[in-house]
Amino acid sequence: MLHRFRATRSRAALSLVALALFTFAGLVPARAQSAAPSSLSPKERAEVFRQVWETIEEKYYDPSFNGVDWRAVRERYRPLVDAAANEEQFYDLLNRMAGELRDAHTRVRSPRQNRDRKSQQATTAGVLLSEVEGALVVYDVWPDSDAARAGVRPGMVVRTVNGRPAAEALADARREVGPSSSERAVRVLSYVRLVAGEPDAILELGLTRADGTPLEVRLTRRTIPVAPRFEARVLPSGNVYIRFDHFRTPVANDLKEALAKFKDAPGLVLDLRANGGGDGREGLRVAGFFFDEKVPVARVITRTGKQADALSKEFRAGERGARLYANPVVVVVNEATGSASELVANVLQEQKRAYIVGARTCGCVLGVLKHRELKGGGELSVSELGFVNSSGRRLEGEGVTPDKTVSLTLRDFQAGRDAALEEADAYLLTLSGSRR
Repeated sequence: MLHRFRATRSRAALSLVALALFTFAGLVPARAQSAAPSSLSPKERAEVFRQVWETIEEKYYDPSFNGVDWRAVRERYRPLVDAAANEEQFYDLLNRMAGELRDAHTRVRSPRQNRDRKSQQATTAGVLLSEVEGALVVYDVWPDSDAARAGVRPGMVVRTVNGRPAAEALADARREVGPSSSERAVRVLSYVRLVAGEPDAILELGLTRADGTPLEVRLTRRTIPVAPRFEARVLPSGNVYIRFDHFRTPVANDLKEALAKFKDAPGLVLDLRANGGGDGREGLRVAGFFFDEKVPVARVITRTGKQADALSKEFRAGERGARLYANPVVVVVNEATGSASELVANVLQEQKRAYIVGARTCGCVLGVLKHRELKGGGELSVSELGFVNSSGRRLEGEGVTPDKTVSLTLRDFQAGRDAALEEADAYLLTLSGSRR
């Protein structure tokens, strides 16, 4: 089914989509809420620990383990895992061990996170936070959530989280997240971690409205479905705006339909902000819609240097005569633009097919071939593929640097102004004017 929506704010649902995507990816460890008894015996825990460590040892794409002494990591975490007081701590420690690789894709999910990923659900209080000009703020509010009903609105400044000063709570969240692919990835994961929790657990926030008045709220976390979203509309300028939140079937078909409808539009804004990636094949199809010939996207790196499964050693996009849109394109990105989204933005930029606007992307560009089930219901994802772009540069850790950086200000944010979208639209207008 094709899901279309018109956002009341151009950023609407972007960061909540990021919450869902990072939750599905297993990048946010569950917070331990209570000392619930483990469903795994000590022997079974040891087996799961061994399975996780050995699978990464055998399958990880980089034989140097990103410069980490992987055997030393095993010895450091074994006693910690053995002493885990409950199931939440057990999976949290396994995930922290995997996180030592500084890789946003290699992660361990708890049984609940595994179920949420498979059923495309997210556990949320309906609010996600971010930093704008050094202030922790409400970045987005899920419609029809506890947060929305309590009067929480984007742009409110966060003073306290569960009774603690916001800066202190955020610093703790960053320590709990640990290392990742980049500092940008750490920030995004920390914002999600800050409000993460089990279903029915309470989140207390002390907020300040834009007019300076305080608001105290108690929010209950719920597990809710998160459907893929796709938006295509004409801007007042006549340029077309298209946004989707994930590279997952049927997004390529949805985009194909939209491009056929708007093929004569003078310009296109492709908004990949908070698009955390997904199926690389969908990403290649999407990129191919903008080229009239095959172009190189990335060279694939594997542990052995050989071709992985049925994948080619080089990803290419496009076919002669298959281009669906020929006019100028601007891609809007931010630090939550990750994985397949970064590959798409990069090839469009490298081939000078698009102008990139916004903020530097996540730098989270590795490939997981499959998710591995763990005894007891957990799941392990291991990066088995690395990527080098056609210029010979690794995007993992680096990301895509915009041609034009547009920073978010608190004043604009609270006013509902989307400066990055305005910049993208204005750039396209200069091009259409020069063609007349």
